[in-house]
Amino acid sequence: MNRSSKVCRMRFSRLTLRINHDFFGGLLLTCIAGGAWYHAQSYALGTLNRMGPGYLPVALSLILGGLGVILLVISQFKPAERIELRVVPLIIILGSLCLFGVMLRSAGLFPAAFMSVILATLADGSITWLGRVVLALVVSLFTGVVFVVGLGMSVPLWWS
Repeated sequence: MNRSSKVCRMRFSRLTLRINHDFFGGLLLTCIAGGAWYHAQSYALGTLNRMGPGYLPVALSLILGGLGVILLVISQFKPAERIELRVVPLIIILGSLCLFGVMLRSAGLFPAAFMSVILATLADGSITWLGRVVLALVVSLFTGVVFVVGLGMSVPLWWS
């Protein structure tokens, strides 16, 4: 491997960004509030004395949107911070989410959760293989208990 390909690979694997966390948080709150307000328009609003089913969602979305706008304004007075974004672990974690989605129907909940946790933990080099397997077992069992037993969802647990 020559020197130029090493430099190119190192630049791609770690990106340094200047971001303002408050700006993105305010933007996220404002977008969520806009979506909630849009969906709440299909319900009757009612009056203050006789509130309809859309009154509370509209009121909460306006409050959330107001807080988001306040956070956006405040963020303009704070300096941006430098963060280092590691691209390879990000791709591995996104791949584990895709693997879970692909495996869920064909393999079942336990194998899909187990394999996606194993893949996601490859992004962190400090976890041992024993730790990966134990974490994957705990997460897959917890997922089964929460979704099948707790929520009563009809998700296949094993290969069908």
